[in-house]
Amino acid sequence: MIRHEFEALLHGALDNTLTSVERAALARLLSESREARERAAELTELAALIDSLGPVEAPAGLAASVLAQVSHRPHAVRPSTLQRGVAVNKKILFGLAAAAAVVLAVITYYSNPPATVGTEATIGAAQRAQAPQINPSDVKLGDTSAQDILQTETFDAIMKDESVRTALMDAELRGRLQDAELRGALQDDAVRGALASPELIRRLADPGFARSLEDPAAMKKLMEDSNLRVMLNKRALADALRGAEFRLSLIRHARAFSSDAMMRAMKDRGFSAALNSPRFAADLAGRK
Repeated sequence: MIRHEFEALLHGALDNTLTSVERAALARLLSESREARERAAELTELAALIDSLGPVEAPAGLAASVLAQVSHRPHAVRPSTLQRGVAVNKKILFGLAAAAAVVLAVITYYSNPPATVGTEATIGAAQRAQAPQINPSDVKLGDTSAQDILQTETFDAIMKDESVRTALMDAELRGRLQDAELRGALQDDAVRGALASPELIRRLADPGFARSLEDPAAMKKLMEDSNLRVMLNKRALADALRGAEFRLSLIRHARAFSSDAMMRAMKDRGFSAALNSPRFAADLAGRK
């Protein structure tokens, strides 16, 4: 597969827009190519960095300055695509990040405490765009699997917590959370504490992480890390971490699992059924 097609698959994975066939193709490429795994790790780390930036008041003229710097490039983003309220995907954000990384780093450092991976991003609109688009035809009459939770305080708490709402719009994560054993593992206080560690997030983003799980000697080394040991001692969580897409989702949404709203949702009896409901996904995105 030529490089631009591989890049498209990677960006599709970051935006959660891949079909099942495309996901299988990406998984095959990652298993066969070291270069592909390294590139995936680079984009994963960049996505995690973007998601870790906290809110900051940008200096006057910053947007115009950045756009002026990138406007001469072949794929520069036109100002009209950055209007307030318009969602942009990770591919566009990566292009802008290359031009603005130094400026944003200085602003973030001097205006707020240093950002840590897992904090909620100021690009919430872009994160919300990660969920697959729901067509009206997808929500059929008689779809009552989400009804029990949509009218509860649990759903209200989800909608009020942007990190949890964004996480649950991730189709990969919703699918995984239908596993009761995995939900139980993610409710464990020690696991929640581990996910708050930036070092753990970096370890999960390592392209060699999945291979280490299959190597007894490497696995023993991983278990020396207390946070990884907590994660890998949970069978369902250890199995899920073998999947590149789940690790990407966990890296992106780690902060959500420290939220009381997420814990409340995972304990709700109607949550598991709602996760598989198009109606639930549509309501999370604010679509009726």
